[in-house]
Amino acid sequence: MEDVSSFGNDVATLASLQSKLAAADAKASLARAAPALGGLALAILLAFSGAIAIVWGLALWIAERFEMKTSAALMLTGLGALVLVALIGVVCVRLLGSSFTTFRRSAEELERNIAWIKTTLTHSGR
Repeated sequence: MEDVSSFGNDVATLASLQSKLAAADAKASLARAAPALGGLALAILLAFSGAIAIVWGLALWIAERFEMKTSAALMLTGLGALVLVALIGVVCVRLLGSSFTTFRRSAEELERNIAWIKTTLTHSGR
């Protein structure tokens, strides 16, 4: 009976340590993700605030310069602005995705803990 309670205590200790490791990994990942999130927020802010004035002014210039209709120039410049925002977004999302690689450490430790529990259960009956 003492072996069972000792095993239960060990499993509880492992679970506690595993949760602490996951919390540490989450904190580290969020710290690494902060610059990417800030960049993404800045890109969104700039896209909304500056895009209207830039697109409108550029469209008027294009319409004047190339003797186009204003509506066609607005659509072309709007499309160009959206392409630029998409490129900034892709870069920031890639940076954000690589920020969460530290959770691999938690996953590897969990695999080792589960293997230890299986080994202990297998050999405790002998």
